[in-house]
Amino acid sequence: MPKREHAILIWLNVLIAVGMSVCAFLGQVRLSFTLFDWAIVFPAANICFSLLTFPVTDLIADQFGKKEASTTVWVGFAAQFITVLLIEMCCIIDPDGPLQMFRLGGWLVLGGSTAAYLIAQFWDVHFFHWIKEEWTGESHLWLRNNLSTFSSQLINSSIFITVVFGVEGLVLMLPGSMLVKWCLALADTPFVYLGRYLVRRARRASALAPA
Repeated sequence: MPKREHAILIWLNVLIAVGMSVCAFLGQVRLSFTLFDWAIVFPAANICFSLLTFPVTDLIADQFGKKEASTTVWVGFAAQFITVLLIEMCCIIDPDGPLQMFRLGGWLVLGGSTAAYLIAQFWDVHFFHWIKEEWTGESHLWLRNNLSTFSSQLINSSIFITVVFGVEGLVLMLPGSMLVKWCLALADTPFVYLGRYLVRRARRASALAPA
């Protein structure tokens, strides 16, 4: 793989790692706002999942292949596991420290987000490739990006909210979670196209570079 493409792939993996690490802190935090007198409640981790995981793996799957995208999924899992482990170590050393508030939540969030993240992300990668191979080919990136993301986000939210907040939390937060996630998925589509453009430009530059 040319150096420029490899650098882009590394940075995309960094985004996944950052997003999953932040989820260890935001997993039990609820956000809410009112829309047309409808109180919308959702986990703060939705923002990380929507902006820093699904579009990144879709871009990697589209430009680097299913194998690289699957590897990136494991990078995200490893980043979150290490983050929770470090929180646990800090809490053991200093039981009254500021990270204590994340200790129980960290393991609970790790369990919920691990199941939700791995199942949803592998579904996203496989469904994205199925749409590309059986339906759209190289065209209509926006269609396979959004179809795979919409379905995988429904899986992700259903599992994560049930594990972390229970069935009552699922009833309360799933509608708002899906509204927020789907709006963010639509909003990030131009950035997926930008990422594809940058990867292709790097490939052209590498092809033109002297041996």
